[in-house]
Amino acid sequence: MKPVLILFVTILAFAPSSFSQKKDKEVKTKKVDGGIYGPLLHKTDFPDCDYAPWLLDFEDSFDGKELSTANWKIPYQGILAGFDFASGGSKQWYANSGSTPALPVSKNIRLEDGTLKLIAVKEPKPIVGSYVTDWSKNPPKRDTSSFDYSSGWIESEKQFGYGYYEARCKLPKGKGMWPAFWLFSGKDGYALEIDIFEFWNENNCLGAYDPKRLSKNPHWNIHSNKVQTPRDITCPNDLYKPCQSWPEEGLDEGFHVYALEWDFYKMIWYIDGEKVRTTYHFITKKGEPVDCKSKVKNPREMLEAYFWPDTQTMDVRFNLGVQYNNGGEPDKDSVFPMAFEIDYFRFYKQVPKGR
Repeated sequence: MKPVLILFVTILAFAPSSFSQKKDKEVKTKKVDGGIYGPLLHKTDFPDCDYAPWLLDFEDSFDGKELSTANWKIPYQGILAGFDFASGGSKQWYANSGSTPALPVSKNIRLEDGTLKLIAVKEPKPIVGSYVTDWSKNPPKRDTSSFDYSSGWIESEKQFGYGYYEARCKLPKGKGMWPAFWLFSGKDGYALEIDIFEFWNENNCLGAYDPKRLSKNPHWNIHSNKVQTPRDITCPNDLYKPCQSWPEEGLDEGFHVYALEWDFYKMIWYIDGEKVRTTYHFITKKGEPVDCKSKVKNPREMLEAYFWPDTQTMDVRFNLGVQYNNGGEPDKDSVFPMAFEIDYFRFYKQVPKGR
């Protein structure tokens, strides 16, 4: 994952500069910084409330001996294509079976004691790896670098959409780790992403390493800075009072349940069942959040969040990065190997009434 500027819209305050007004309903697309993405909406596109119960649609409890290839895939590339190590914030070679060099997957991705373990290893000898920097070339343009660490990354085979995402996880304990549970979709040349959580340094926001830093970030076009940037970018620390239910020793002690509820109107993040943040898709011109109960559902009377991902098809990703060149790198007290453990992943959805 790549650090980007972060947009948060909370239930307590809304910044109009974070939203854009819908254009005339005859216009079929909306434009951002010269690019076109997503359809403009009509009144009929705004769904009413549906209180159908949540139904379990997918589950993996990682109880087997090997990772299910029907449920998950392991990216063949040892790193993200075109990753900029100088400013990207992480540098590790992910376990894979098709890159140069290939790593034995069992070194960094294991099922043990009923959990999935993504393991970061400090290599006794740096890995010299070749990777693609530009897929548009034929053949693809490649580069080579050395990597002090190896780690694990998995992606779901299934595409998901609106629903309730939940994982019970144990975070690695130690400076320099970057565990993440996130959703991703490439659409029409854009890269759309919702972070259910990331734990990383975010030195550009906080100015110092914070082991309790939790980042939850809805954004799109992650691999480009060519987006319309609101003026009120903020990096609030989400682990602050009155959120006092988490153990004082930090979230890297024991397992915790992290969840995201995502629908047409909102995203809600939870930790251990407690709501910790809400981001809305729309607000009225008076700054009020729009939900399924709202009387105002006319696109001309509301503002839309710039960074809302216009898709309902995303895969689920878990990975463990190792921080690099951002002030949060591992130090002498970071004891390797370190593991990001996932006890289960579940996805629930609501079946519309009458079906």
